[in-house]
Amino acid sequence: MFKKTLIIKSKKHLEYIARHHPCLKCRTTYGVQATHIRTVDKRGNAGWGSKGGDMYVVPLCYLCHQKQHSMNEFTFWLNMNINPIQIAYQISLKSPVSKIKQLAKEGYYNEAIKYYQDRQTSAESTA
Repeated sequence: MFKKTLIIKSKKHLEYIARHHPCLKCRTTYGVQATHIRTVDKRGNAGWGSKGGDMYVVPLCYLCHQKQHSMNEFTFWLNMNINPIQIAYQISLKSPVSKIKQLAKEGYYNEAIKYYQDRQTSAESTA
């Protein structure tokens, strides 16, 4: 039985990411956006055409964000050798939004982090 997906929306958390973090890919601090991670677990949450909660967000500049959307998202992160869920978790631990920070401390991200790690390991072993 899968646990219910929790979706938290927080403009304050999105602004925190965009204003206080550089782009993960090119490291610029100009034009950084809070970028939602589309696939966070084996059930496909959130998926194409929808956004998951604002807990699964990382900083990318406009150009890198466009590149993320123009290709397979998992390949985008794999090429960067980044587990985006791990980054989202680390950011959430310092979030100004207490509910997001609390969920991060309680281990809410653990399953999604493991899912991405397993996918990366699998992709690397077949390459």
